[in-house]
Amino acid sequence: MIFSRCVTFSLLSLTTLVLALPTPTLNDREGLDKRYHEDHRKHHPKVHESSRPSASPSGIVRRKAQVPISTEPVVLGAPEDLARCPSQQIACPISPMSLSDVQNASIDTPYECITPQEDLYSCGGCATLGTGQDCTAIPGVLSVSCAVGQCNVYSCKAGFTLSSEGKCLPNIFDYTTLP
Repeated sequence: MIFSRCVTFSLLSLTTLVLALPTPTLNDREGLDKRYHEDHRKHHPKVHESSRPSASPSGIVRRKAQVPISTEPVVLGAPEDLARCPSQQIACPISPMSLSDVQNASIDTPYECITPQEDLYSCGGCATLGTGQDCTAIPGVLSVSCAVGQCNVYSCKAGFTLSSEGKCLPNIFDYTTLP
């Protein structure tokens, strides 16, 4: 009795297992094509079939929304000269110029793009136009940086003392010259 129940249970389990297995699709070309097209439609819907909103506006809408950038150069040293330099930078002439020279400067005038908020040689503006400062040219400075358009002195050369205002002041009496 136990043997017959075990055999019946085994056959029932085997039948259930066989029915639960997927059917082979090696020769079922029609079924494969149908599944491919369903998957393709699911992952590549037509424009009017998509249930999701567009990720970004079309290129036409984006182009219309953009403000045109002037390609004409502005006076050297101007804060927004996008024709010459990227944003946050200004175009400074390479050699020193007076105000009248700047007004008469041509498009061929040599310039460099600087970031006036952190440029060590043109801190706060164009040193060649007199609107900025060359931090390395401060008398007596040994270690200096430019941050937020201001020169910050950290140490001074021999013969100078760093003041509480951050300036290098010459020593009144130089102790290094004594024997």
